[in-house]
Amino acid sequence: MERIFRVTLKKEEYLEYLTYYLLHSGRMRGSRWFLLTSVPAVLITGMLLLQYKNVMFITCMLALSVLWVLYGAGGVWKNYIRRKAERYYWPKLNIQEFQEISYRFGPDSVEFKEEGGKVRISYPDFEALVPLKGEFVLYHKKGVILLPYRVFEDEADMKEFLKEYEQRRGAALA
Repeated sequence: MERIFRVTLKKEEYLEYLTYYLLHSGRMRGSRWFLLTSVPAVLITGMLLLQYKNVMFITCMLALSVLWVLYGAGGVWKNYIRRKAERYYWPKLNIQEFQEISYRFGPDSVEFKEEGGKVRISYPDFEALVPLKGEFVLYHKKGVILLPYRVFEDEADMKEFLKEYEQRRGAALA
């Protein structure tokens, strides 16, 4: 079965991918570790400097430190990266508009046109399919394909596409 998707990305969809990329790239690993450890370090250092000996107070400070590491830092980090993507990286990309791209998922490969000409990627060249909040990210050896969920008719159509993709990729790798 052959599928053709015509996609014109929206700014929000590209920002979602850019945020995902920044979160998982390791480019800002030092900043992440700083954010993760700063609050517990301040709490524990303050507790030691003020020489509190109350067991309940010490327990509360340690509990706050653990809660920050487990729950607080992750949410703050995601918001920070999203703002960084919007305010710093998006303007640097200088994208004025997105062009429509037509992806043809055939039995052996995926084909689409770029500025350099027609691109054909066989299924074994795909490295991963990552579902995000509003799109699929298909990583391949030459780059990435962003396929928004809105190109599917409904959830059943999306599941059918995933099933076909996995079958074709599995058959190509075998």
